[in-house]
Parts: sequence; structure tokens; C-alpha cells
Amino acid sequence: MNEIEIPFGNRTERGAGLAVQLGFTALGVLLMFLAYGDGHLAAMFVGPLVALGGLIGGGVWRRKSRPRRLVVEPQGLRWAEKNGSWAVPWYELAAVALSYDDKPKPSLWLHLTPHEPRTFLATYRSVPMTAFGHRIQLPDDIGGEMLDLALQRHARQVYRGFVPHFDGGPGAFR
Repeated sequence: MNEIEIPFGNRTERGAGLAVQLGFTALGVLLMFLAYGDGHLAAMFVGPLVALGGLIGGGVWRRKSRPRRLVVEPQGLRWAEKNGSWAVPWYELAAVALSYDDKPKPSLWLHLTPHEPRTFLATYRSVPMTAFGHRIQLPDDIGGEMLDLALQRHARQVYRGFVPHFDGGPGAFR
């Protein structure tokens, strides 16, 4: 049985984010130079704000759409991304589940319940954690069906299917 890779992120969106970032930055710089030549003080303040908004907005857009992938394999789960990868073997987990959340936009969550929470936390520091436990918000909800099938195939003993989102704290779906 081979690993199943679910990609997240979009290279086209990254390119669009870069275009927006460069466009607003160039517009802001142009406004600054035109305002300086005409002596308009207000435009000299608007130009840097437009440039800064373009840099920040485009950067956030590019960060949200960066390529990442979740790999489900017979040995466990692996999250692969630049500067943030982690891996967890199945024997460390008591349960794995999925849930959907509609607020503010649809997203897919991966719930991990370890056998020994304190040991798991000390050993797997790079696995994201929320106030409700090890619940990882995946970048979009597109890979839900494929992830469900992958977990059914490789984690049959610990997979609990789809559960209500934030259903009462960590370990509620054991």
C-alpha cells in the first residue's frame, strides 16, 4: 500500500498575490514621486500607505496560498511544507477525526488525539495545537473526501470519521 498525498496551496494564487503585491507597491512609489514633484503633501502620505498595504496584503495572500501537502501512509501522517514539517506515527495516536467549519469561510480540520498527551506534546513539538488539543486547520476544504478515504485505508484502527467541529474539548471523540 502506497502513501497518499493531498496537496494544499495554489501556485496560480501565489502568482496573483505577487502581482497584486508588486502592483500596489509600484503604484505607491509612483504616487510618492508624483506628489513630491507637484508638492502635494497629502499624496506623499497616501503613497507610502498604498505601497505598505500592497506589501502586507500581497504577502498575506502569498503566505496563505503557499504549497503544502499532507501525506497519509501506512506508518502515519506527515505534513510537508517549507519551515514547518512534522510526522506522527499511528501507534502514538488514540484517535484521528475530521470536521468541517463554516466560519468565516469553509475549512477542514484534522483532529489528533494522542494516547499519552504529555509525552506526545514533548515529543512532537512541531505538531500544531489549539486550546482544544491537537486540531490542525487545513488550508482549504478541497481535499476532504480524498483525506477521508486515505485515513480509512491507512488508519482504520484509529480513524473516527467526520465529527462535529469542536465537540467538547480534547479527546471527546475517543
